[in-house]
Amino acid sequence: MENKHPGIIFFSGGTALNGLAAYLADINPACSYIITTFDSGGSSADLRDLFDMPAVGDVRNRLIALADIKSPDKENIVRLLSTRLPRIADKIFLHRELSHLASGSHPLMSGFSDVVRNILADRFSLFIDLAGDSYNPANACLGNIILAAGFMSHQRVLAPPIAQFSRLIGARGIVRASTIDNGHLAVRLQNGEILAGQHLFTGKEFDPVPAPIDGMWICSGVNDPWPRAVHASSLAMMLIKEADMIVYPMGSFYSSLLAALSPHGLGQTISLNPAPKIFVPNMGYDPELIGHDLALQVERLLEVLRLDNGYAIKPESVLNAILIDSENGNYQEDINMEELGKLPIKVIDRRLVSEDSDGLIDPELLGQELMDLALRNEL
Repeated sequence: MENKHPGIIFFSGGTALNGLAAYLADINPACSYIITTFDSGGSSADLRDLFDMPAVGDVRNRLIALADIKSPDKENIVRLLSTRLPRIADKIFLHRELSHLASGSHPLMSGFSDVVRNILADRFSLFIDLAGDSYNPANACLGNIILAAGFMSHQRVLAPPIAQFSRLIGARGIVRASTIDNGHLAVRLQNGEILAGQHLFTGKEFDPVPAPIDGMWICSGVNDPWPRAVHASSLAMMLIKEADMIVYPMGSFYSSLLAALSPHGLGQTISLNPAPKIFVPNMGYDPELIGHDLALQVERLLEVLRLDNGYAIKPESVLNAILIDSENGNYQEDINMEELGKLPIKVIDRRLVSEDSDGLIDPELLGQELMDLALRNEL
């Protein structure tokens, strides 16, 4: 490959990939990120309930990781968009804060150009009009509010506000939502229990699940676990078709990685691209991976990737390799190299952990390895 900026695409959500995304942004602006929009917890849940919209927190989080904070102007914008309103405060005070933002008089808006200040003030003003007095903005992230207002102003389409947000902060990479549809996640546990709502099984807002996860699907809501069809974004599929390498990276296994891959059409599109496809499993503890060794993770990953057409989509067309550090990595389950060797994929064993990364993946080492694999294209 002659292009020194290979188009590497990642499927994810959450914060686990932010260090890698920030590192790659400095050396390869051709990286893309397809993000899940199914979060059902925290302040995202309030916005979803208010506007019946996809979750935007993971999208905002990844965009911020790609921001050009070397520019003082962009850094100031990032500071505002990353700010959360107080978790515990009088609702009148919180609405007054939003009003100051909408008028452009808030201290966080100082130092902005008139163009940027007007864009943001208009979004805050629209949000206030749409949300009404009943909305309680406690702990609301200002970046999420801007994306939500943009979603509503563009006839409930998320791509335009993502593009505008990206321009405002000078994002060095491409971010796309995995689907244009609104949905939630549901899981079945091995004990037969069904949990509808991502916040119930991630181990962040509630205790970790009492039994291993045995399956996941997309449903209509936290009160309706019945499976529903959710379709992939055409913009996401366009990125996949053009990718030079596809990476299934570390992050919450079900709620980030598999969730981003679950919309209909993504697996089929991935299978039609001959580019190498690599799985980078988690190190450290992931509550969603209780009872999952690497072999089972590969099995579950392949199940989701072949959902569109399990007969026609061959395993080798959607996954070629697993990238691990067997010597230094702190994996949740002990690595069974013999079992991995039986899988229909190549095992790439490289140094991914540094002396400073505490048994976890070092973003720089992983970024260098992925760039090398993409440029050599030997898989």
